Amino acid sequence: MIAIVLFDLGDVVASWDPSPRLAEYARRSGLSTDEVRRRLALGGFWEETDRGAYSTAGMHAQICERLGVAFTRDELLALQAMAFRIRPEVLRIAEEVAARSRVGMLTNNAPLLREATPKHFPELERIFAPILYSSQFGHTKPARALFDAVTKSLELEPGEIVFIDDQARHVEAASAVGWDALQFESAAQLRRALGERGLLEVRS
Repeated sequence: MIAIVLFDLGDVVASWDPSPRLAEYARRSGLSTDEVRRRLALGGFWEETDRGAYSTAGMHAQICERLGVAFTRDELLALQAMAFRIRPEVLRIAEEVAARSRVGMLTNNAPLLREATPKHFPELERIFAPILYSSQFGHTKPARALFDAVTKSLELEPGEIVFIDDQARHVEAASAVGWDALQFESAAQLRRALGERGLLEVRS
């Protein structure tokens, strides 16, 4: 029995493109985008934020220090959101699934985006519950420890979870712990796959 359908955020529910964010970091700092990227990558900073190694306040301080810019918290929250563009067709699918099953989200993301979501993406909070961020669990996809921790937090058996992600390695890792995982290719393909699972009305 399916108890919940978990959608990935980046390149599933929303397209992900960090270039506008990088361009704004560069404009504000007077640095090139390559230099911005280099400074923010030092010490594996971005990867560590997705693992929860930094609080929102810690991320704020680090970004300001690394780029030499006194960003406000609201500016940084807006910049995090800038990298995402909601895909209306996938959001409609999630809404339809929500009429038959619980829907949630599992994304590799940091505390800044978690704080930004209610203000910048209220439609996600309306449809998806819970929205789970890797930074809450200390691990990122595709680590087995993340999938095990999420399964435990949901208080479900692995076979009760359907998971949708755009990356094959994440799908493979989720399948390995017993989740019913499928790789996102398009809204039409996703609709067919969820229809086969009885989660959507199949359209002829």
